[in-house]
Amino acid sequence: MSLDTLPLNARGKVPEWTRGCLAGPDRAPLLVVLGGISANATVAYGPQGQAGWWQSLFGLGAPLGTDKYRVLGIDFAADDGGDYAPDTKEQASIIADTLSGLDEQPLAIIGASYGGMVALAFAERFKLDTSLVIISASARPHPMSSAMRGLQRQVVALGLAHECGSQALAIARGMAMLTYRTRKEFGGRFAGGIPSGDPSAASEPCSYLKARGSAFAGAMTPGRFLSLSASIDRHSIAPEAIRCPALVIGVEEDTLVPVEDVASLAAQLGGPTQYRVIHSVYGHDAFLKEPEMLGSLIRPFLEEARTKCTAPKFEAAKP
Repeated sequence: MSLDTLPLNARGKVPEWTRGCLAGPDRAPLLVVLGGISANATVAYGPQGQAGWWQSLFGLGAPLGTDKYRVLGIDFAADDGGDYAPDTKEQASIIADTLSGLDEQPLAIIGASYGGMVALAFAERFKLDTSLVIISASARPHPMSSAMRGLQRQVVALGLAHECGSQALAIARGMAMLTYRTRKEFGGRFAGGIPSGDPSAASEPCSYLKARGSAFAGAMTPGRFLSLSASIDRHSIAPEAIRCPALVIGVEEDTLVPVEDVASLAAQLGGPTQYRVIHSVYGHDAFLKEPEMLGSLIRPFLEEARTKCTAPKFEAAKP
């Protein structure tokens, strides 16, 4: 089911409407699922059956699949001109408006990476009283990660100034992927070094990053990237104000969102909180690459939440 007209409360230079997508049986428990800045509304599968970006965890037959749950995904709001970055509380208004329109309370909001930040902002601003699952996200960005993103945005801005924004965005994405993955993965996957004396020659891992960057630039505009990348760095919430039941998952090898920051978030949350740590060679990208591992942690948490849920209608509290 496609939801093409979801009103936004977000202020600034963002669209008045965004897109949502519902997948799964009508009477199944509802999950709101949010991912990184490159994610979109098509989480499990789209209206024409096209594969979603998190099909491995939420697709039909997956550990948290649409044979068991109904999954709602939402496009994030962004300024395509790249002049304004909505904060995560503004993004949270998208969820509030959508749930008010559906007149339904979700069983849980599940957010990973940037989506975890938005889920936290929603839980704080709108006093979520159902369940929250946070993967590889924290109360505020780590300074080193903010520094890396700032440099990426400078690369893109320079590219736009010289009319090569897409090429610059591809480079910035390659830089970003170095913070998503781990040395161990690259060490076991690629050979180092370059094949000649040509300074422009690319190493094997560099060629891989260039290819992934080009693919990203084909799906993301430079302005939208600037808006959402900066939105990450505007994120800040008060964990103690969030009092709903929560499952918080960190990845030991994650260098973008250090596991210490995830642990600190879990320790400060104001409600009953379970904290788990997983190990993955994929680092920050473990939420995309380790569906079985994550499913084994999230599934019992959702089953427990389901036994306690009376499925009241959602009413957005005044911010």
